Amino acid sequence: MKGMARKKIGLYNEDISVTPEHHLYIEISEEEMVLLSKSGNTQIEAFELFSLDRSSTDDWNDIFYEVKSASRFLNSGFRQVSIFFNVDESILIPEKLLTATSAEDYLNLIYGESTRHEVRYEKLLATKVFINAYRIRKSIIELLNRQFVIFQCSHTYSNLLNDVMRRPRIDDRFLKIQVYTHHFVVAFWKDERLQLIHSYRYHSAEDLLYYLLRITSQFSVESTECKVELSGMIDHSSILFTQIKNVFPNIQLDNMQAVGVFKAALEEYPAHYFTPFYKLTV
Repeated sequence: MKGMARKKIGLYNEDISVTPEHHLYIEISEEEMVLLSKSGNTQIEAFELFSLDRSSTDDWNDIFYEVKSASRFLNSGFRQVSIFFNVDESILIPEKLLTATSAEDYLNLIYGESTRHEVRYEKLLATKVFINAYRIRKSIIELLNRQFVIFQCSHTYSNLLNDVMRRPRIDDRFLKIQVYTHHFVVAFWKDERLQLIHSYRYHSAEDLLYYLLRITSQFSVESTECKVELSGMIDHSSILFTQIKNVFPNIQLDNMQAVGVFKAALEEYPAHYFTPFYKLTV
């Protein structure tokens, strides 16, 4: 039988014993699951990235069983668990428009009605104006309830937006991009106001560039005017990075401090590669 989950990256401290002080972070997307273990306020001691077979992501129980079997630390008894959902069925709603049913109505309007999902929402701490409303498959929530005594849920978009909007100043034309294996998340600010955050699937450099140029065209800005901050699974010696840099010359990599297990990984991976995952834990 073909496996549904394959471990692509595993980084570990020599001693990855888990104590009650350890905090487990999990990010779940349609095609990846990422696990991080952190001890108290210290460094990340273990990191695993699993590639999921998208055709079988209806069966999360089987996927989770495979991840658990292959993981070196997921079987342990974590008391603190934070789950991040990196899914695109999300909308930002001004807090004054949020009612008991409006979040679900808006999501149904954009993504279609679904009885298989449940709606969650969270306030963006950095702005206190927007609510991030998103929906998650009930089967995933039920699975997590069986696996963990207690866990906190959040959305990857909220983490990205809080990271940028806490800054003293945002550039007048600012693109924030986080690249994953098969999709990327992009947020765009114009005159320090958030205009868009969205996920796009990509297969080639051309796909990624097409979406970025469509955004700049939509908001009537030139690519040369944009400050771009990029992190994630893209190599700066790749054709993809070179092509983005040609079109968006004002580009900067969001490099992470070399801490914990990521320090040793710098020999193999660039410093911006794990930044989106690291930022889930800070």
